[in-house]
Amino acid sequence: MRIRNKDSLMSAYQQEIAHSEKTKNFLEEGVLAGVGVLLVFLGVFSTVPLTNVLAVGIGAFLFYAAVEVYRGKNLKKTSEEVVDGDSTLGVEQTTGDNVLVEPTTLSLKLPEQQHYVDRHSDTDTQAISDNRKTVSDAMAVMETKTEFNSLLVSVLTALKDFCFAHTVAFFWINHDAKQLVVEAKITDSSSFITERKIPLGTDIVSTIGISGEPKIINAILAETEQNILCYYKSLQEVKSFIGVPVFYSRKVAGEKPIGIIAVDSKAEDAYGDETFSVLHHFSRLISALLVNYTEKDELYVDAKIVAADWKLKRKLLNKPSIPVAVNSLTEELENIIPWDSMSVVLFDEALRGWALASVHVRANDKFLAPKQLIDFDNSIIGTSIKTNTVQTVHLAHNTQIIFSDSEKSYGLLKQGELVTVPFSSGGKCYGAVVVTNKTPNTFSKKDIFAIEFLSSTIAPLFESAELNVLLNEHLAVDELTGVWTKKFFLLRLNDELQRANDRDEDLTIALVALSNVSDIEHRYGVEGKEAALASIAQRILGNVRQYDVVGRYDATTFAVVLADTIASDAYLWAEKLRTAIASSIVTVERRSFSISVTIGVSGATAKMSSADLLHNATLVLEQAKKAGGNIVRVF
Repeated sequence: MRIRNKDSLMSAYQQEIAHSEKTKNFLEEGVLAGVGVLLVFLGVFSTVPLTNVLAVGIGAFLFYAAVEVYRGKNLKKTSEEVVDGDSTLGVEQTTGDNVLVEPTTLSLKLPEQQHYVDRHSDTDTQAISDNRKTVSDAMAVMETKTEFNSLLVSVLTALKDFCFAHTVAFFWINHDAKQLVVEAKITDSSSFITERKIPLGTDIVSTIGISGEPKIINAILAETEQNILCYYKSLQEVKSFIGVPVFYSRKVAGEKPIGIIAVDSKAEDAYGDETFSVLHHFSRLISALLVNYTEKDELYVDAKIVAADWKLKRKLLNKPSIPVAVNSLTEELENIIPWDSMSVVLFDEALRGWALASVHVRANDKFLAPKQLIDFDNSIIGTSIKTNTVQTVHLAHNTQIIFSDSEKSYGLLKQGELVTVPFSSGGKCYGAVVVTNKTPNTFSKKDIFAIEFLSSTIAPLFESAELNVLLNEHLAVDELTGVWTKKFFLLRLNDELQRANDRDEDLTIALVALSNVSDIEHRYGVEGKEAALASIAQRILGNVRQYDVVGRYDATTFAVVLADTIASDAYLWAEKLRTAIASSIVTVERRSFSISVTIGVSGATAKMSSADLLHNATLVLEQAKKAGGNIVRVF
């Protein structure tokens, strides 16, 4: 179903919730009362005396019972309102963020699996509130199915009483899986099968489900009973059977039934045309209930998708890095679709190929590890990325490579279903999210749409990142820090190194890396990290000579070429810089914090290449980081 306009969806959802309690109070009794009235009319117009008496009697009893139960509920509700008149009915949440407001429909999402610690929570009260919300979410998701099942049992109970039946049962029919699924039953038998799923066969219930036509049997032989009736484990001496199909709606020509009402009796010739008429009305009643609750359930699902999209967009307001955006996407998807594994494939510049950037596994199942390259040319994931299309795979029948040859020992890729959805923006694919579930035919069209919908929210980030890379290739000065970009810094490094060799002069390079980057970004956002880098750049520029060269080496590291300087003097310079930065304060939106740097220093030798010099400096920088950081190390 297409996602509706967000404002209208929220309004429709709130109206649905406002009326749900009222509907819940009288809908069950309404079904009983309606059945009672139906039986009374049947008795009045019937030409069979016995049917007159029984139908009118049972109908009047059901109507009376429905009225009494409804009155009892109203009295109880009135009493509770008097006692709890001062209780709070709801809590209105407000936010100071005027850009995006999280919709209240988040109370419908499934219980959230906590993979990350929320360091933004300042008090235990927030944790308590989150726990209460999780319980509320689970109850809201189950409410629709519980209400429908309760009403279905009431309908079957009334039908059993009217038909003097041995068993009344309702079956779903799954045409794709070729199965009957027992949803509800009212029976006097102790031998009704315990399995919920029954393969379609030649029995009478399967025949009704396949043909969509009602069937009646007036005399069943004992030797053929178990061939005709598929839902008993042993002989029941059933003599009569009647069954009718249930359709979702009759608006589509050639529509297949979605369910079957089956009724049997131990009396011969127990059912006739009048029973067909009654079952037809019951079939339409169940169909109407199903339509009502299906629409309500779809509204729940739509609201969950929209709520997840709003949460994701709020996280993207701070312009997070690609890894943070990917983690945010998987967090939201985990809450709205069924999954056993969820992974993301992106192009890895360091590995120069398409690789797994993120992997989440629900249980302890073995799966591929992050940073593992995929077989782009021969795999299903590679095909999805190349063709920019969604791929759905039934794993039990799959013979193709999904990721790479190394996946053969992983059970998660041998059973169930897999869906891969590309990250597409501007007609170009930047990767894919891959979801598996051990159960076959798990992912509905709505589930796949949810993955596509949320993936399209973060896809523009990949396009923006690619454009930034292309732009930086043509920029000489880094916009944020005012130092050389890496491309032009490397050109200057080659020039300075050649000059030092020609003049037989010393030259030293220092790599200055911001420490605790992930912690800063988590606490203060991207703005905090950028402010810290800008502060470091200003400190460096204030402590170098005009002919020294300063540039960006990577996202969090600066490189400084100190001309005519030996390594020991460069160490003293670096230590002075480290101390100055450690004593400085960075301010972002009225929040202040201190920072530190780790520095690796390497001196150039005669005829040394720039690649070797940078390798030595990088090596000693990594050693300094492993030693705890906030120190200077010399190669």
